[in-house]
Amino acid sequence: MPTIWGCLDRIEEYHHGTRWVQVRVTLPGGSVIRTRALVGRQTLVARGIERVDLSTLCAGELVEVSYHHGRDGFMEAETIYVPPERVSVA
Repeated sequence: MPTIWGCLDRIEEYHHGTRWVQVRVTLPGGSVIRTRALVGRQTLVARGIERVDLSTLCAGELVEVSYHHGRDGFMEAETIYVPPERVSVA
């Protein structure tokens, strides 16, 4: 399954409950692209091993988005994964 890694730019909500996430991806060489992913009812949104609501995600977080279908900068998200925060031990 294809996967992209990037920073969450924003969550967009449209009529009829349609939700999208916009992800900023930095390519090798420094080029930046923005990709939109449709978040459906079956999309798994998780932080670490816990399922979370999309509303708990924040702009700037590193996210992994896996998807089945993608075309022209749009895709249908299968999973949106946020690595758990790392806690430093002092």
